Amino acid sequence: MIKNVTVTNWSGSVLWLKINLVWLCFIITVAQASTQLATDLKVLTSPEHAGRGSGDIEMNASARYIHARFTEAGLETYYQSFRFRQGLGKLGYGHNVVATLPCNVQVCDKSLVISAHYDHLGSRGSRYYPGANDNASGVVVMLDIAQRLATQQRHREIIFVATDAEEKGLYGAHFFAATLNSDQVALNINLDMLAVSGKNRLYVLASKQANAFTQAIGPAFDNQIRAFIYTSAASMARRLDTPRVDWLRASDHYAFHKVGIPFAYFGIGIDPFHHTHKDQFDKVDLPKLAQVSEHINAFISALSVAAAP
Repeated sequence: MIKNVTVTNWSGSVLWLKINLVWLCFIITVAQASTQLATDLKVLTSPEHAGRGSGDIEMNASARYIHARFTEAGLETYYQSFRFRQGLGKLGYGHNVVATLPCNVQVCDKSLVISAHYDHLGSRGSRYYPGANDNASGVVVMLDIAQRLATQQRHREIIFVATDAEEKGLYGAHFFAATLNSDQVALNINLDMLAVSGKNRLYVLASKQANAFTQAIGPAFDNQIRAFIYTSAASMARRLDTPRVDWLRASDHYAFHKVGIPFAYFGIGIDPFHHTHKDQFDKVDLPKLAQVSEHINAFISALSVAAAP
């Protein structure tokens, strides 16, 4: 009798220990991600990056920083420069940063393209627009996901593109999307404004053609951060009470949609600090942003990471 009780207690203790070790590992992972996210976010919103304005012929500090971060993670990385018209016939220049993780198993499926625009409004006089949520948040999550996936076996090529000149007309995304063979791309996952508020909600607008992939979103999320999925921009606008916003054309996913690539766009919807000087580093809840990255990474991993043999 005593022996049975002892064994039962020991088994229960082992189970308790295993559960707590798993939970501790999760906390450590989130904490590590949060630290790197904080570093990247702090840099991209710093005065040295001056609001990440676009249009100059020279690549700015933000493009160079993102290139360096992708390269450090072991991705093949390059700049993709382009020109665009910006008001009264003036010629502007943009610089996408593109990084690739190849499929590293024998049988490969179609590619995924992960996009997040890094440009913002730049500066006006002596003041600059930090653009912490719009869209440094999307960029730092993309960098985090790239670093995580770099160590995995992948049955898809994963292409990451930090686009430029989104604020001026989605120019970087349109230029990049035009270079793709749409038949070889399974899905675009566009990340734009991921700094969740107290409601802990993300909204996902997905094309109907992406249905086979978006079914994996639900299992990748939980009650801590909830994902609400829409296949209609009008339905999403009604839910968010934003009748003047066309969510289909609101960010870079539209460029991929235009060339026939299915998409899933992740964002928080409306931010009261959007396009103001108050969109600052200290307004971002970093632990929540780390959770967002964890969940989106789980979704992308479900679509791309090869099962262990």
